[in-house]
Amino acid sequence: MKKVLATLSLFVPQSWLSTSYIVERISILADDPDTCEHDWDVVAGILSTVELQVQCRKCATYSEVPNPTKKEWEACAGAMENPYPWEDTSRIRYYQIDGTIH
Repeated sequence: MKKVLATLSLFVPQSWLSTSYIVERISILADDPDTCEHDWDVVAGILSTVELQVQCRKCATYSEVPNPTKKEWEACAGAMENPYPWEDTSRIRYYQIDGTIH
C-alpha cells in the first residue's frame, strides 16, 4: 500500500509535500541496494579527497570513484546540477555498511 501511495504522490505538486515525505517516497520507490543492478550517475566531486561521488539511479545508493583523471575531475564541476552517467563500474569503490557492500 505504501508503494501505491508513493507512486500516486508523483502526481501531487512537489511544493505541497514536505521534504521528509519526498525523501521517504524515494526510499519506498527505490530498489533494494543489495539486489540492485546499479546504473550510476556522477553527482558531485568530493574536494577533500578528490573523488567523484556517484549515485545509482535505481536504488539511490551513493559510492565514489577514487583517483579521477584531470579530465574526469573537470567534467564533474556541474554534476550537482546536471548529473551524468558513469559507465566504468570497475573503478567504483562501494560503501560498506554493517558488512554489506552498497
